[in-house]
Amino acid sequence: MRALLSLFLLLSAQALLAQATATLRGTVRDETGATLPLATVSIPGTSTGTICNEQGVYRLTVPAGRTVKVMFSFSGAHPYVEEVILNEGEERVLDARLRFITLKPIDVEATRVDREQGVDRINPKLARFNPSPLGGVEALLGGQLGVVMRNELSSGYSVRGGNFDENLVYVNDIEVYRPFLVRAGQQEGLSFPNPDMIESIRFSSGGFEARYGDKMSSVLDIKYRRPRQFGGSAMASLLGGAIHLEDAMFNMRLRHVTGVRYRTNQLLLGGGDVKGDYRPVYTDAQTYWTYDLTDKVELGFLGLYSRNQYNVVPDDRETEFGPFNQPLRFTVYFDGQERTQFETLFGALNLNVQASRDLLLKLIASAYSTSESERFTIQGQYRLGELERDLGSEQFGEVVRDLGIGTYLDHARNQLDASVYTFAHKGYLQRPKSYVQWGIDTRVESITDKLNEWYLLDSADYSVPLNTGEDLYLQNTLKADLSMQSLRSSAYLQSTWRWESKQHKDRWWSLVAGARAQHWSYNGQVVASPRARLIFHPGWKRVVGKDSIIDRDYSFWLAGGLYYQPPFYREVRKLDGTLNPDIRAQRSIHALIGMDRWFEIWQRPFRFTAEAYYKAMDDLIPYEVDNIRIRYYGTNNAKGYATGVDIKLAGQFIEGIDSWMSIGVLSAQEDVKDDYFYWRFNSDGDTIRPGYTLNNVAVDSSRVEPGFIPRPTDQRVNVAFFFQDEMPRWPTAKVHVNLAFGTGLPFGPPNNNRYSDTLRTDLYRRVDIGFSKQFLGADGQSRRGWRRHIRDLWLTAEVFNLLNINNVANHTWITDVTGRQYSIPDYLTPRRFNLKLIAWF
Repeated sequence: MRALLSLFLLLSAQALLAQATATLRGTVRDETGATLPLATVSIPGTSTGTICNEQGVYRLTVPAGRTVKVMFSFSGAHPYVEEVILNEGEERVLDARLRFITLKPIDVEATRVDREQGVDRINPKLARFNPSPLGGVEALLGGQLGVVMRNELSSGYSVRGGNFDENLVYVNDIEVYRPFLVRAGQQEGLSFPNPDMIESIRFSSGGFEARYGDKMSSVLDIKYRRPRQFGGSAMASLLGGAIHLEDAMFNMRLRHVTGVRYRTNQLLLGGGDVKGDYRPVYTDAQTYWTYDLTDKVELGFLGLYSRNQYNVVPDDRETEFGPFNQPLRFTVYFDGQERTQFETLFGALNLNVQASRDLLLKLIASAYSTSESERFTIQGQYRLGELERDLGSEQFGEVVRDLGIGTYLDHARNQLDASVYTFAHKGYLQRPKSYVQWGIDTRVESITDKLNEWYLLDSADYSVPLNTGEDLYLQNTLKADLSMQSLRSSAYLQSTWRWESKQHKDRWWSLVAGARAQHWSYNGQVVASPRARLIFHPGWKRVVGKDSIIDRDYSFWLAGGLYYQPPFYREVRKLDGTLNPDIRAQRSIHALIGMDRWFEIWQRPFRFTAEAYYKAMDDLIPYEVDNIRIRYYGTNNAKGYATGVDIKLAGQFIEGIDSWMSIGVLSAQEDVKDDYFYWRFNSDGDTIRPGYTLNNVAVDSSRVEPGFIPRPTDQRVNVAFFFQDEMPRWPTAKVHVNLAFGTGLPFGPPNNNRYSDTLRTDLYRRVDIGFSKQFLGADGQSRRGWRRHIRDLWLTAEVFNLLNINNVANHTWITDVTGRQYSIPDYLTPRRFNLKLIAWF
């Protein structure tokens, strides 16, 4: 009995020792501080391990009371091992930073996860040094595949033939919007994302996953930071300022990042053709808080208040344009003013639950509210004259002949109020051979829109009634009181599979496949969108010498799917101010093939990416672009296509400093159903052109069906270049250059006929440059006194539009008494200078 009792006590003690455990938790990041989703944390030589969630956070149970080796690993990075000894029941925070085997350009991290998801990762810190009047994260998209940006005052961009409304923008898994009533870039103000608060930026130009929403062009996915210590930054410039603070409190269970921004565009607007008293004021405040209710449950809150005001009292305008053989001058004297205001409130609560080691559940509730008012009455008395072009004349450069004299009156009293309430659930499950994601959401939308606008053009008393009681002819009138309430419900399911070769561990295949569906109560339509992406990494190697082998890091992919875009309010509203309840979702079928390669030049890392794509579209809603305002026809009466090739080279042309360049070739065409026009001929057999032909009496006509015409975003060639350099002997002095080139965009007279929008604007050419000097934070710089509280201090001098090229934003159209129309270009900003001081602490 004594022997049996001793044996029982011995086995019990061993069992108790075997059950003594402790817990490690933390975050795995790379060298730049970006989190590494799906990184592996394990105990070598055992089956114990876990995988980080999408925020790079892990939780691992380890044996207590003895030394344990913990290994952190990620594809393409050097594994990191640390020894720990924990007491029974102890919970310890252990973070890790992994160094990649081949250094990457800062702007894009070629991780396996990003390749599988078809996204490029962009470094948000570059937004502070990118020489752009825009100043936001959208300015960094100019060099991404397929992206076109042609207005430095607007955060809008087009991707592969689509307009801005076809792009998805997410902040912390919540879709965000820009103002509805905005007409011009100077009205728009600050965009939603605050660069100082961002942890990561991911962007996809097409062929994106089913977990992203129902749009036809692109995805911009932004995540805000979860700080782990106190910090902040402050920025002041001639265009405004910003400050942000972040901290982690209560044993890092409570975290917040808060930012306030102020911006004014007086510096930019004061140098344009239209002189006047500009008073633009754009402000916003954002805060993001997270709190660990338990070790497995996190509560988060994101809040925003934004107010963008644009007030202007124009005085006069003088624009010179035209070819050398007929130079023209357009002069306008204004009366009146414009007052525009966009006020936005946004709040979101999210609950993240780590239900098990492999299962993460999210619940999200958000509310978005905007109140937008647009009020202006502006009278312009204009004169269009031809200039003397004889260099020997005393009147060279002066008006020698009047082509048109008249008055126009532009009036609007518009008010729009919109609210969107969203309730969503998302799930993430790591299976042994797959990674499953799903989600379901419901959105309640309520919009009221009061429209009252009209436009009068009087060319040489053409529109003035001759007798009392006659009507006054207005070129454009729009008056309506609209309201729309609707409910959207959507769901998605997708999975990721990966297969590795047993003979070659660096050779692998990956498949991301899924589907999503949406129902909209306004038109009762249900749409379903299957999507898939297949990636092959061949793991090729090359022998460069005896016992020396280097990787040839190629990846190839195919992507495609069915992409519906159910209409939002602006697509539903027709040009006459009525709503179309029979509107349907636009549809696009994507087919995409691409590749990338990582390689070294001068022992520095580079990445080459190329993609070719074709998008077949139907049920399109035609639209016209007026400056940055998109005016939809409100009917599904067009089909079209977009096809092209995009290439990009990114890397360190100068060691440790990242640059990139991209080139895109595009053709985007559409065919509006049942559209036609007539050519009319006079008795001389000439085509009648009012203002040009003398005999305007038609005796014959010919019907023309236009067929395919360019879409408003059909920019055939686009080149973007971002280059950074530093002084060889003074590495704290740097230069940053932005270059953009694009061929002309289609445009036409304001007659609501799409077939007439086949003229082309001039080439778009722009160079911005910035010079930066670091005064604190570099090796060897003093850290005494007040300097010890500042981590980095930079002073930047910027020159916008260095070559002072007149780029066209829009066209103003006038008509003389003969019926001849003139298109006067509205130019963007000229050369401007800016100073900017940035401090991090």
